[in-house]
Amino acid sequence: MNFDEILATVDGQGNGMMPEGWGQGRALFGGLVGAVLFDHLEKTVAAGRTLRSFSLSFVAPMAPGPISLHSQVFREGKSVMQAMVSARQEGEVVAAMLVSLGAARESGVIVPPAAAPAMPPPERCIELPFMPGLTPDFLQHFQMRYADGMPPFSGSAVPDFSGYMGFRTPPKAMSTAALIALVDTWPPSVLPMLKKPAPASSLTWTMELLDDPGSRPADTLWQYRVKTDQSSDGYGQSQATIWDGEGKAVALSRQTFTVFA
Repeated sequence: MNFDEILATVDGQGNGMMPEGWGQGRALFGGLVGAVLFDHLEKTVAAGRTLRSFSLSFVAPMAPGPISLHSQVFREGKSVMQAMVSARQEGEVVAAMLVSLGAARESGVIVPPAAAPAMPPPERCIELPFMPGLTPDFLQHFQMRYADGMPPFSGSAVPDFSGYMGFRTPPKAMSTAALIALVDTWPPSVLPMLKKPAPASSLTWTMELLDDPGSRPADTLWQYRVKTDQSSDGYGQSQATIWDGEGKAVALSRQTFTVFA
C-alpha cells in the first residue's frame, strides 16, 4: 500500500486502516502516523488553512490495523486556528497532535531563513539501502542519501548528519502531510555513535512550516540537516532544517527522542 492509498483509507468519520509494511520496530513509522493525523485534521476542520506548527506526542506504539481519528477546533480567529487531532486503537489514545494554522498577513518584518548548506549532488551521496530484516520496513518506501555524517550504529565519534530524502513512489501531489512523512524518515541524531543496534524512538516531535510544501514537485529530493542539542540519561534533543530542491528552507523540526543504550 503506497502513501496516497493509506490516506485514502480514512473516511469522513475518521475510521481508517493502518497497513503492514510500514513498521519501525514494534510500532508503525512515526512519520506516517503524523501524516495520517494531519491529513485527517486538514480535510475535516482546516481545509484551506496553512499549517504553521504542530507538536506530536507518540503516546503508545501504533500498530497495523483499524484506527479512529478525531479532530477538534479549540479556537478560530480571523487569522489563526488552534486545533487538535488524536488517534485511538482499541479505545486507547496512541497519538495526539496539537496544531496551529494561520493565514498570511502583510508585515514589514522580514528575516530570511538560513540558506541550504553546500552538499554534493544526490547522485554522489551514499544511499541507505533497504535490507529486509535489518533496516526498518518503512524504508522500502523512501530513498535516503547521506551527504555528510555516518549512518546508524557505525561507531562514529560524533552525532549529526545531512542528506537528501524523497519517496520511492511519489504521491500524486506534494502536500504538507507528505513532507511530515518524509522528515521523520531520518533516525535519531545520536544513533551514528552506537556500535551496534539498540532500540530508539521519538517521544515528542515539533515541526514548524516556513513555506508551503505543496508548491514543490512530488518527486523533490528534500535536503535535511540535523544537529544534536544534548543527550543523556537515555533521552536526547535535536533540531533540524529542511530545504527544498532549490535550497530554500521550508521547515524546522525538533525532537525529543529516547535511546535504550
